[in-house]
Amino acid sequence: MRAGFVFAAICLSAAAMPARAGTPAAPPIFLVEGMGNTRDGYVSEHLEPFAVYTGADRTLDQGDIDRLRQVDAARQRAADAMPFFAGDLDADGSMTLDEYKLANLYESREQVELGMEARFANFDRNGDGIVTLDEALTSPPLPQAALAYGLSGADRVAALIALDPNKDGKLTEDEFRTLLLSAFDFYDKDGDGALSKAEKAKRAATVRQYREEQEKREKP
Repeated sequence: MRAGFVFAAICLSAAAMPARAGTPAAPPIFLVEGMGNTRDGYVSEHLEPFAVYTGADRTLDQGDIDRLRQVDAARQRAADAMPFFAGDLDADGSMTLDEYKLANLYESREQVELGMEARFANFDRNGDGIVTLDEALTSPPLPQAALAYGLSGADRVAALIALDPNKDGKLTEDEFRTLLLSAFDFYDKDGDGALSKAEKAKRAATVRQYREEQEKREKP
């Protein structure tokens, strides 16, 4: 799994494993799940997306969260409109049920057609058999696939700011680098900058245990 901000693995401040007396605290699980096998590679893969999120000031703060919430909202609007644009086959500004079915031929099995018609009816707010863009945008949202790790881009940034060492509401690149180095060094017991087979196995066991516990929590 590529690192690139996979720190978004839920359980924000509680993600750190409890430490035994006399031992360093384990890093938050979202810094472990995407950990590469070399220190330099792990740090650089996380710093690249960090720079994108922070912009020129190289610091994460509330302004970055607000900006990303706008991005998330815009993406949701685009997702809501996608069925319309994908189904308006003749580009006349409206979508009929026949067009919607043609645009979803991969779902042409008879047992799915009723579901397709129900989804079309969800967009067709006035029931006239034609969906306009305004109707598509004001329709109740259809079930969406779960976000990766359950977090949006803004929530990922908020999760990271929550780890801010000096709690000033900002996370600088140097602070983030320190967090990454500390997380890697927890598993790199011999300090050679690379995870041995045994060290990788310990990291993998940590991730596996966390996922198993998460699955148990999510079961009804």
